[in-house]
Amino acid sequence: MIYSCAPSRPSLKTLSVTAPDEVVSKQDSLLALSKDKRPEFVTILTTAHINIARRAENSGDISVAMDEYQKVLKIDPTNKTARYELLVLEGLSLYKKGSKSALWDAIELFSKAVSINMDSGVANYWIAKSYEKKDDKDFELIIEAYEQALNKNLPDDLREDAEHAK
Repeated sequence: MIYSCAPSRPSLKTLSVTAPDEVVSKQDSLLALSKDKRPEFVTILTTAHINIARRAENSGDISVAMDEYQKVLKIDPTNKTARYELLVLEGLSLYKKGSKSALWDAIELFSKAVSINMDSGVANYWIAKSYEKKDDKDFELIIEAYEQALNKNLPDDLREDAEHAK
């Protein structure tokens, strides 16, 4: 048996994680391919856009992250990850504004995010922070939101802050 010595090319699925920009650059041609392959390409493209969004978010470029999540929703309007992340980022934007009406709107967006991903405590954490920023005398709502956040998955830094704030 003879084995080829040529290096194998990574699959599109692998590239959607390791080189998402490369996959996204071929988006139009991938979506135009045959209908029976389309679901696979939709998954690959949404993964690529989500990876680009997370990279942008980690580097502090929230507007690029939000734009990438919106691109995911144009390809797949039912994508829960993009819907959740976009709601949280939009809520954070309103939270930073800090006005009472913006905080109420942020709480509404975070609440919608909670209904999409009930395992994550991040949106609950930001609900608590929003209530606290809006009116730090409303102890019951603040404590309840922190408790809900702490009963779910939270990054260590948010968990520590939630425990301390509660």
